[in-house]
Amino acid sequence: MIGLIRNNFYSMESNLMISLILAAALGFSPLIISDGAIYPVIIAVQIFLFVANTGTALHADELARWNEFELTLPVRRSTVIGAKYVTFAALILCGLAISLCTVVCIRASGQTWDLSSILWGYRYGSALSVLSMSLMYPIILRTGTEKNELALLISAFAAICFMCLIAAVLSPATGGMNLRHPLVGMVSIFAAVGMFLVSFAVSVNIHKNKEF
Repeated sequence: MIGLIRNNFYSMESNLMISLILAAALGFSPLIISDGAIYPVIIAVQIFLFVANTGTALHADELARWNEFELTLPVRRSTVIGAKYVTFAALILCGLAISLCTVVCIRASGQTWDLSSILWGYRYGSALSVLSMSLMYPIILRTGTEKNELALLISAFAAICFMCLIAAVLSPATGGMNLRHPLVGMVSIFAAVGMFLVSFAVSVNIHKNKEF
């Protein structure tokens, strides 16, 4: 599996570098922007940036016929799909790590900041990224990667709607529909992890029944 994961990152090398540069640039924005309300949004965007270009890399693999070559390797199809999902998780962790630069710059700028607001950025960005990948990958695995950008947009929109639904369901306990409430954030993350596992199982089943 390590070799498969390494190849996944190799395929994403150029896109990953772009995401890294953009996320790092956003990380330094608190040094020139003194608006505490935008910092959680910046953190959420930094996390999401690392999975946003995944579809492009998958499309490049398809054009290179790597998907067909994978079938000749002495590994199970579940291992092939597992490597993809481990890569997705690693990308999200990269986003979380880079977003720490934003927190450091906020402290370095001497600005006052609300910890609960910053944590909301992490919760929202993490849930959005996990949910989006959970929805997107089975779609492009089933239909192909030609319209990966559209699949990402639809998946991200569906993820936001899902989190809004969670906020609506929890509204009696949160004093109204409040996406920024910690309970909504935690439930969204747990739901996203559960969907990630379900997505893996669905993707394995699609891959086993797909003709390349």
